[in-house]
Amino acid sequence: ILLVLPLRNPSESCRGSCVQVCRRRKLSSCNSLECVEPVTSPCAEARVLVINTGGTIGMTLHDNGVLAPKANAFVKSLRKLPILHDEMYAQQTSLYEYYGSDNTLVLPLSENNKRIVYNVLEYNPLLDSSNMTTDDWGRIGKDIERNYESYDGFVILHGTDTMAYTASALSFMCEHLGKPIILTGSQVPIYEMRNDGRDNLLGALLIAGQFVIPEVCLYFYNKLYRGNRVTKVDAGSFNAFSSPNLPPLATAEVDIRINWDTVWRANTTAKFQVSTELNRNVGLLRLFPGITAATVRAFLQPPMEGVVLETYGSGNAPDNRPDLLKELKKATDSGVIIMNCTQCLRGTVSTSYATGKVLMDAGLIAGGDMTPEAALSKLSYVLAKKDLVFNAKKKMMGQNLRGEMSSDLAGAKLCLTDSRFIQVIAKSLSISCKEELEAIRDALSPPLACAAAKIGDIEALEALKEMGSNLSLGDYDGRTPLHIAASEGHLKMVQYLLRHGATVYAKDRYGDTPLCNAVRFRHKEVVKLLRKTGAHFSRDELEEAGTELCSLAASGDMEGLEIWSLAGADLNKPGYDGQTAIQVARAVGKKEAVAFLAQHVSNKHKVTTVSSVLYLFFSCLTTTALTSSACWLTLSLV
Repeated sequence: ILLVLPLRNPSESCRGSCVQVCRRRKLSSCNSLECVEPVTSPCAEARVLVINTGGTIGMTLHDNGVLAPKANAFVKSLRKLPILHDEMYAQQTSLYEYYGSDNTLVLPLSENNKRIVYNVLEYNPLLDSSNMTTDDWGRIGKDIERNYESYDGFVILHGTDTMAYTASALSFMCEHLGKPIILTGSQVPIYEMRNDGRDNLLGALLIAGQFVIPEVCLYFYNKLYRGNRVTKVDAGSFNAFSSPNLPPLATAEVDIRINWDTVWRANTTAKFQVSTELNRNVGLLRLFPGITAATVRAFLQPPMEGVVLETYGSGNAPDNRPDLLKELKKATDSGVIIMNCTQCLRGTVSTSYATGKVLMDAGLIAGGDMTPEAALSKLSYVLAKKDLVFNAKKKMMGQNLRGEMSSDLAGAKLCLTDSRFIQVIAKSLSISCKEELEAIRDALSPPLACAAAKIGDIEALEALKEMGSNLSLGDYDGRTPLHIAASEGHLKMVQYLLRHGATVYAKDRYGDTPLCNAVRFRHKEVVKLLRKTGAHFSRDELEEAGTELCSLAASGDMEGLEIWSLAGADLNKPGYDGQTAIQVARAVGKKEAVAFLAQHVSNKHKVTTVSSVLYLFFSCLTTTALTSSACWLTLSLV
């Protein structure tokens, strides 16, 4: 039985001046029931970049009986796995031609009517994770930064041995992150009959493409962990990783359940960037009974600048060893930052015992419940900050930068029992348990938050936030409070939402982002703020921008052209007929629009023919509508 959904109301598909972002490909010709989807399904595809650094997941058994990576084999193998690539859909929709890459694959249709298209960037040579260095971390970070605006999420294939180190390092290197970065791999190669690679890769792709979790994460054995909270605990089990002091951010069982209360958010209006400067003069030193002062002294010698000291229990060391404490004190006084972390898998550093207080007196910084991997990566990141003085670096090491340690501010504070509003609803529904109260909160919060954003009521949003509500969740139409505030032009509301973790990358059911909404309703200051935070048009929005720009140029709409330029659009993008906005403006005699477009067009797409430039100059001479500066601009172009 083949069912066809009716077309959406035309008035809905052409809302305002911002074009819908559906890809122009015919989907109705598909003969397979498995790939049938509504022809007008908006934003049916999410894009994920897979960076294949190597690791067991892509290794093959060589003639000598040793597992080793094989170049250019991974994508070919994925194409043969229907669970990881829908070849019929790719061929019928010209997927390869549209994305222009032989390394493009697409997942089967998901439950929520979405396709996840992913490109594989394979490193050469592929690495065993034991060979990973800080330079490799920098390369991964820069590849993410370079492709950041073209993808909705990122998956990094990595060997398991040092995956926790890489996840921790990237979590600090990726500053003001707004999109998911998920590391995964496997214990058994994906080519083997029995393996964990397929489930791990599929789960990572589904989460990266469907949820805006702005963290560096690690996905393994149906669980999504915060990257700087994990450690490898088992070399012979599919359940190889553990997050001892923080529950998983998500679990993928019958359904994918996201623990939004635990998700860490940047709470910033700064743009995403990757800091690749890392200090290598750091190390791990583990205490053991009978360790000599000479050993400690030798370890702390220059050029050592930072040390993670793995101590007993809740951060204890022998207090009857003045020789040992003297060496530690001498090192901290000379400018070495020493972090006190427990050797225990679970627990935190405390000063309840005298044996723990002596380390604080020696100048050590309590590492809380950080893993050794996170503490070492954090030291490397902070010590590389050349613009910070020594005391500022010490202070930074004690702060919770990326959710790597527990604090009073970590996670949301649930105050459901104090909310009379929730109590009344719960009573009417005969609900009392915490899980059901949370379900009520999560169902009611998004529309209430959107209503508050519409009228600019920051106090109402503050009350919802204190209940533990996630201000980044969308309503029934997928519109988040940031979408609403951007549409209404409430600048202070937009600032509040960004400071409290709202994401500029959220898309509603039509594929519109908050930036697209701000452009449509022409709120210039909101557009500036969103751009400063890192908002950008999606690939599909940029594809359709040319037609809109041509329309604005034809009508001489200078305000519209200006706000599209502020939003980062390429003003030389051709429309559906191949004409650019400046060509359209010239054809209909909109001289002011011609001058504006000539001034703002990027160097890459500047007018190159002398005749076009001369046209601008003589247009200036025959009109009083243009300023003298515009005439001088065109003369300089000549």
